[in-house]
Amino acid sequence: MKAGICVATFVAALTGVAIAQAPNAKDISGYWELTYMDSQHVPRAQLSPRVTRAVLDAQTQKDFKAVRWCNILGMPAIMASPRPLDIRQTEKTVVIAAEINAATRYIYLNRTAHISKDVFDPTTNGDSIAKWEGDTLVVDTRGFNAKVWLDQLGKPSTEALHVTTRFRRKDFGHMDIQITIDDPKAYSKPWGTAVEVTLQPNTELMEFICLENEKDTRRK
Repeated sequence: MKAGICVATFVAALTGVAIAQAPNAKDISGYWELTYMDSQHVPRAQLSPRVTRAVLDAQTQKDFKAVRWCNILGMPAIMASPRPLDIRQTEKTVVIAAEINAATRYIYLNRTAHISKDVFDPTTNGDSIAKWEGDTLVVDTRGFNAKVWLDQLGKPSTEALHVTTRFRRKDFGHMDIQITIDDPKAYSKPWGTAVEVTLQPNTELMEFICLENEKDTRRK
């Protein structure tokens, strides 16, 4: 009987029934694990005519090798990874620590414009700024280095990549993450996906051993 009560209490807390313990709707902090990916409703990514099959195949082979060698995965792939995310929000920033590749992403809440290209070197995670639209945190990310692998099918990217991510906490224990990809140099039109993540209280990230510059697999 006690076990049944404990389970019911845990489910109630996750679904927001225990509203007294629910955080501010404008706080996405927590340890989150992927519940599902909306793969059935992902618009088919239409490659731009400028991206030839030869270019795509070369990019795919390069990226498969990069993943095998534990190179940084980058945005937006880390957001849709089956590995968990530890999100910490402050007044000025949101820090996302991903278990996969021990990746860390910073989102700035105290800036309204991206850093100038003259002082910001493009990166795999880009430069992210965000604002609240109602109960949804809308994150705008630009400044990529064209080395980003968009998914495990080898979809390419260019320096023109623009990613919009929307975080919406539906209740205490569940959050939707919508990801929109806009890269006019690689795709004919924007496309994207959606994932749901579930809160895992009293949990910590595990150590991820596969880090950049791993050499063992190169000998195989």
